[in-house]
Order: sequence, then structure tokens, then C-alpha cells
Amino acid sequence: MSEASINKKTKFFYWISIVILIVGIASWLPYLVFNIQVGTGILTLILSPIGFYFGYLAENRSVALANLLMIFSFIPVVIYIYFSKGYIPM
Repeated sequence: MSEASINKKTKFFYWISIVILIVGIASWLPYLVFNIQVGTGILTLILSPIGFYFGYLAENRSVALANLLMIFSFIPVVIYIYFSKGYIPM
């Protein structure tokens, strides 16, 4: 493989990982900001591992780490919602 094709793949994986990170962050907005009770927060458990893997393939530690943190963001957000609103969002 040529260096140009590897560079294109790395950029592609980087941007896919960034998009998945933004979707993961946006999936918490209905709960935390708008007080809308929909099940979009569970998307972080599905999409963030994929974003972590793409960040790993892009060889970008910061994007991979951000997606990894989004995987574990589910626990503090559930605790916050439970203490502030009195139920577990599912």
C-alpha cells in the first residue's frame, strides 16, 4: 500500500470517530438539557466502542480516549438522573 492510501484511511477513521463522538455527546442532550425522556442515552453504549476502535485505527489517542470516556459516561449520568429526578433512565 502506498503512503497516500494509508493517510486517506487514517483521515477517514479519524473523522468517523469524531462523528461518533459527537453523536454520543448529543445522545445525552435530551436527558440532561431538555428534560425529554427518550432512550437515546443507550446509544453511547453501542456507538462509543465503535468510535474507540476507529480512533485506535486512526492512531489518534485523544479521540480514542474521548470515545472510551463516552462509554463510561453512562454510569455517572444514570446516577445523576436517579438522584435528581428519582428514576433510572432506560
